[in-house]
Formats: sequence, C-alpha cells, structure tokens
Amino acid sequence: MKKMLFLTVVLMMIAPTAHAAGPVGDVIKVGMVNDQTGANKGSGRGMKVGVEAYFKAVNAKGGVYGRKIELVSLDDQMVTDKTIDCLLKLADEQKVFAVVGSVGTSNCVASLPVVKEYKLPYINPRTGATELRTPVVREVFHIRASYQQEVDRIVDQLVKQGAKRFAVFYQNDGLGTDILASTENAVKRHGLSLVSKGSFERNTVAVTTGLASIMTGKPDAIIVGAVYKPGAEFIKLARKEGVSAYLASGSFAGGMNLVKAVGPGASEGVIMSQVVPELDDLSLPITKECKEAIEKNPEEVGFNSVSMEGCMAAKSMVMALEKAGNPPTQAAFIQAYESMKGADMGGIKLTFSQDNHQGQDNVYLQVVKGDKLVSLK
Repeated sequence: MKKMLFLTVVLMMIAPTAHAAGPVGDVIKVGMVNDQTGANKGSGRGMKVGVEAYFKAVNAKGGVYGRKIELVSLDDQMVTDKTIDCLLKLADEQKVFAVVGSVGTSNCVASLPVVKEYKLPYINPRTGATELRTPVVREVFHIRASYQQEVDRIVDQLVKQGAKRFAVFYQNDGLGTDILASTENAVKRHGLSLVSKGSFERNTVAVTTGLASIMTGKPDAIIVGAVYKPGAEFIKLARKEGVSAYLASGSFAGGMNLVKAVGPGASEGVIMSQVVPELDDLSLPITKECKEAIEKNPEEVGFNSVSMEGCMAAKSMVMALEKAGNPPTQAAFIQAYESMKGADMGGIKLTFSQDNHQGQDNVYLQVVKGDKLVSLK
C-alpha cells in the first residue's frame, strides 16, 4: 500500500513528460502483465495463449495495414508490486501501444494509476470488478460481463433449484469482496440475505476456518469467490466434510482449471458461470475461429474458456486497430472502440460508448458432469 501511494505521487509528478507510445516501424507492440508461474498461472497462461494465437493468425495474413502485432508478456506471479513494476517497464522501456489480458482484480485495480497517467489503452483485464467499470475509465475496455452479472445468473438459477440459504466463501482481496457484495445484491432481489460467510487470505489455501464459519449458517448454496487453486481446496474439503449444499463459482475460477484442480469426482455438480460462448458450439464463427487459431499454437493450455477469452480480446483489438487509421494512434484506437455499435465479432456483437466501456453482457451457465463442464440449459 505504501508503494502504491508513493507510485501515485511519482506519477503525478512525471505525468507531463510521460511519452505516448505507438507503432515502431512495421510492428505494433502490445503488452501483457499477468501471472505466468504463480498461484493463478492457469488464467495468465490461458490469456497469453489466446491473445498470441489470434495475433499470429492475423500476422500470417499480413497484419493490420501491413503492420505485424507483437505481444510482449511479463510475469507478475499475481504479486501486486510486481504488476506495477512490469507495467512501468512495458510503458517506459518497451513503449507498448496498449496492454491486454491482465489477471487478478487487485492487480488490475492497482494498475489504474499507471494506465491513466500514461494514457495506455488497457483492454479486457480478466476481471468483472465494479471498480474497473464504474466510473468509466477512458483507457479501460471490457469484452466480458461483470461479476455482478455473473453472480445474478448463478443466484437466479440456484433459487429456481430451490436454494434459499446462501453463503459466500471469498478471498480477502478485491475479487473476493466484489463477489461478496455482488452476492448480497443478488440474493436481496429475491428477498433473501446471506446466512453466513467465510474468508481466507489471498495467495494462500488456508480454507478450513472459512468453511467452519460458513457452516454455522447451515447454507443450502455456497458461492465460491476464489481463484481456482484455493477454490479447489475449499470444494475438496467441503466434499470431504459431507457438505451437501450447492456449490457455485464464476469465470474467475478459470473453468476447467478449477475442475482439474479439484480432481476426479469431487467437482461433480458444481455450477459455474462463463463469459465466453460454449466451446463446442462451432456454429458460432468466433468460436470456430478462435479454436482453429489456438489449436495451431496451443502450448500446454489448449482451447479452454480462458484462452477463448484471450482470443476474443485480441480480435476486438484488431477490429479497433482497423478502424483507428494508418498509422493508428492510441487516441484514435480508444475512439475506435467507443464508436463500435453492434460490431460483429462472429456471432457476438460489441457495443461501446463514452459512458459504457463494457462491450457485451453475455453470461453462460455450466455444470460439472463426469469431470467435464457441460451447458446448463
């Protein structure tokens, strides 16, 4: 926190001399800062694979107005101070045109002072946090639904299935507190209130106390507001202790990252919300396009909900670059996003304005069956 306060002061002092980045020669540099080796590496690597695969597909066809797009990725290991250091390095040394695919609510929120001072387009941070949406930040654009929208869909579904006593297990950071507040809002719409809650510290898997706190309320539905590793530990412990309540989580848990971390059988019946279309619906052009691009460059991640989100974010950037002129400027790039009205990504349409930087609101529900995520119609 002290480092953040110091950074803010320093940025205010240097703002007048901050250099605007842009294309260098025949290359447009796009930066990425997220977790590649830490506790949430599944999400970070997934975003990188999806973004890079789409850029490679575009480059193979000649790029954007003849310019190739180069992804410069740095690893913050989900540590906020490292996030800031990496972001400053991308802005000052690499002179990146924009940043895409940051991961972690606290990390993304902490990045905002740098983003604002450098006027650095900040595309699809992988978070649904309210703080990055309201008020609108000129440089920040979202290609995903908010956490509130995800939790609303989950709670509506669980109420339909008979749930009345809701609890929240959440990590003690920006992600967790946003999920907690979103769940409180969602159950209130049904005339309900939380019966209990439990938390754990970020970057740990110390979930035992949180589960004990939650069970004092005798819930019949538990929203798990955690990234996949501690979320998996909580679900495994809950199953071991014989908890029969519905268990549900959101896109922040990384889809199959959570299922695999829980292990065979234990994740059966867990409900999850996603912010990307069903991966097996290849009738949707964007899904088919992303699947083909990623399977050519899968690394160890492959085609999953996170890499799909990265691919969609990358495609939105190319669409904006094509509208931003030749050569594109950062200001024109931002204006290009704000001018999109029903822009078709391939079955998914994006609409932005100066007052709304979230391009689409789609939320999809899935349930774990046989250690796979299937559509919950």
